[in-house]
Amino acid sequence: MKRDRAHSLQRTAYTIIALLIAAIVIAVQPPVSSSKSKDNILRVCVLKDSKSLTLTIKGSYKIFTLNTNELIDKGKNLKMASVLPLESGLSISGKPLKIYGIKIMPKRDTSVSIGKRTFRGNIDIIRTKNKRLLVINQVDLEDYLKGVLYHEVSHWWPIETLKAQAIAARAYALYQKSVRRESDYDLTSDIYSQVYGGRGSEKIRTNRAVDLTRGKVLTYRDKIFPTYYHATCGGRTEDASNLWDLNLPPLKGVRCSFCRFSPHYNWEYEILLSQLERELNLAGYDLKGLIDVKIKKRRPSKRVKDLVFISDGKEMIIPAKDFRLAIGPNRVRSTNFALKVLPLPRVKRGKNDRAFFKGYGWGHGAGMCQWGAFFLGLKRYKAEGILRYYYPGTRISNIKIMQ
Repeated sequence: MKRDRAHSLQRTAYTIIALLIAAIVIAVQPPVSSSKSKDNILRVCVLKDSKSLTLTIKGSYKIFTLNTNELIDKGKNLKMASVLPLESGLSISGKPLKIYGIKIMPKRDTSVSIGKRTFRGNIDIIRTKNKRLLVINQVDLEDYLKGVLYHEVSHWWPIETLKAQAIAARAYALYQKSVRRESDYDLTSDIYSQVYGGRGSEKIRTNRAVDLTRGKVLTYRDKIFPTYYHATCGGRTEDASNLWDLNLPPLKGVRCSFCRFSPHYNWEYEILLSQLERELNLAGYDLKGLIDVKIKKRRPSKRVKDLVFISDGKEMIIPAKDFRLAIGPNRVRSTNFALKVLPLPRVKRGKNDRAFFKGYGWGHGAGMCQWGAFFLGLKRYKAEGILRYYYPGTRISNIKIMQ
């Protein structure tokens, strides 16, 4: 019995020691996070073609030359430093440097502000060939998403909708990274990529949605694909192949009755033909004496495929998706519209006629309808169900490190 008791005490001691060793190992090891993987660092263009910028750093930092990695400066706190492009380099706070770019490496919890926006991660400031400034934020994927969600959806939306958005945005970001390896950056911070506001855009509920879905992406046949999304589809999502050179079953479009109560379901826009002519010419088209605009062809989704512009006996066909971008995607909110050209009363026809657009939805229409996802969230759909509805045949997967 004494021997058994001794063995029991010995086993207990070994168990305690093993647990203590395990605790120490866990304590000294970094947490499992995509932030430790270089493959999940994104290059986000947050400013381009700028004549100058104001730089503020709160906390400890080091500044290196790009590529050669020579230490230029280090310190703690930098307030309202002006950065200007020069003929042969950069000027920082009035000090000229014969270098084409710098890398700012802040220590943990240090924030870097460019103008009014504050960012996590490293910042590259580059003088371009046309003597302008290009700013790229190198940021961890999960931190990037926390700066995106608030701008793409409302933070008070159902948590399952927020989770669906986080998963879609994560997949989209990684897809863009995979196809833009040879470019200067992976993503922009505006509507032409994913709207990204940096550290200052983080909210509790959107951060929680990112944390709850950490490392989760949407895949089709075990591959990440461009998980496009938009504000409101207006009744049916669009086949992505009508917009881009992309033919994937999950992006073929689905019927959507869920967004009918969206504040963006209906829209109207009116513009004088003379102004329309000027704006199209500024966008690179050659129109003179525009007197009429007509819809030439629609797609199965009811969206307009082509418009015909009539001027001085000539006709010009412009794809509706290109027309929308030329006039402004926040004015002509979608290509799902009716169109009338109405003459102003008591005015000679032509010069002062106006084009009147009455449309449905907001955005390009491909992929997930965000307001549809909002109402599905209210119906207690889980994130997986929302995503499978808008991207048929897909599944949620864990990130595989991209080589």
